[in-house]
Amino acid sequence: MTALSAIAALNILEQQHALLFFLIDLSLKSSLVLLVAFAIQFLIRERHPTPSTKSIIWMMAFAALILLPLFHAIIPKISFSLNYESVIANTLGSTRSPTDFATQIDSMAASLLGLGIGYLLICGLLIFYLLSGILKVIILTRFARPFKHDIAEQKLQQLQQINGCNRPIELLVSSKISSPLTWGIWRHKIIFPLAAYGWSEELLQQSISHELGHVQRGDWVLQIVARIAISLYWINPLAWLAHRELLIETEKACDDVAVENSGSPLSYAQNLLALANTFNSQSSLVAPALLGIQSSLSHRIRHILKQEVNGRSSDTSNILPSLFFAALVVAPLSALTIDLQQSEQTSTIRYKSTIITVSFFPNDSREHDYLMAEFR
Repeated sequence: MTALSAIAALNILEQQHALLFFLIDLSLKSSLVLLVAFAIQFLIRERHPTPSTKSIIWMMAFAALILLPLFHAIIPKISFSLNYESVIANTLGSTRSPTDFATQIDSMAASLLGLGIGYLLICGLLIFYLLSGILKVIILTRFARPFKHDIAEQKLQQLQQINGCNRPIELLVSSKISSPLTWGIWRHKIIFPLAAYGWSEELLQQSISHELGHVQRGDWVLQIVARIAISLYWINPLAWLAHRELLIETEKACDDVAVENSGSPLSYAQNLLALANTFNSQSSLVAPALLGIQSSLSHRIRHILKQEVNGRSSDTSNILPSLFFAALVVAPLSALTIDLQQSEQTSTIRYKSTIITVSFFPNDSREHDYLMAEFR
């Protein structure tokens, strides 16, 4: 299918199958947004951007994906008009009529309508899976106990002062996980496994530093936004690739915070490997449902060992401007549409070329009596 035939097909779908057109339109525009994000990451790689910078780019992309359907519904359309006759002539040539083309598209759309409904059902299931993960975290927190550890509480206060974090944070401990977990919007919770009671002072400091990075960056909310986008655009492989990159860069950014606070990349890498070895199936009850795939440990270790820490990796001053910029970019994109305009003469000709069948029935026929009864 050529570009012109695709435009003509989409124009017909918009008029006759609004749901299917909406899904196809979102898929195409979301692919464009993600391709731009991947292109930006490729272009800036020579400048060796920090993981925090990379994660902000992915965050902007996922924010744009969430805003696409919203803006599609509320923003007036921006139409680029093309001449109907020229598009149809270039699309069909002289061998097919516009009526045949429209009939073919309509038939194809009718067969795909069931797939569109199935697509929405899968979106609903993925949203339900995400909500179940959030509910499990809430239940986990409800049954967690306060982490009564003098060194941990002291380290938290020190690190909050060092990193300029004044948000309320509660330290909890649970037997249901085997690695630290952080979540929250205004009042954040850092949940430790029971094994944390036996951790060294260095490991406690590094773990709290890493989780504090998540708190400062607002990663829990950002991950929820990303998972909602994944649920809406699950059929797009670019969305899954972008989500994986977001997870990796997010963890790297928090690793930078921990290394910066501890000053020992080698020690942090060793402790990270030790924690990874103790990660068991219990944590899978919570983490995959909430965060999806685990970020690549090998990527993180290589980054930690070769890095030179660059400033405040957890700086969130660029997040709101980035979200505003994403909204500015996606607003016109969501409203963009191509409209085929036909002249009045062409419209009249198309109407006159429609075949109308007229049947005549005698007054004493059964068909005549049936039709007359319908009008009484």
